[in-house]
Amino acid sequence: MSTMIILTDAQVVELNNRIGQIQRLIESAQVIKAGGAPQPAAVTQAKPKAVKAGVTRRRRRTLLNEAKVIEIKTRLAAGNESAARIAKSFGVHISTVNNIKYGKNWAHIKVPV
Repeated sequence: MSTMIILTDAQVVELNNRIGQIQRLIESAQVIKAGGAPQPAAVTQAKPKAVKAGVTRRRRRTLLNEAKVIEIKTRLAAGNESAARIAKSFGVHISTVNNIKYGKNWAHIKVPV
């Protein structure tokens, strides 16, 4: 004989949360079989990436150099152009130009006003 249980929406949400917690515990913990020794949870190891001889880190390709940053800062100081237009002319994102404008990037480059 089956029994019907009526739950409110809040009870369904709480039950789903608890089921999720139990699933995470099972995935992260060791599972102990009845009468047996603990069995470690399955662990997958990431395959190491192939590394060329002598190369330890990949370098980023930079679109800007000091001369370009000086030009960007000069154009920003003139106030004739928007950051979006300057960014487009240098092939960079507007956030890059704004970071230069507010001193988050390339702050060591000083341009006389």
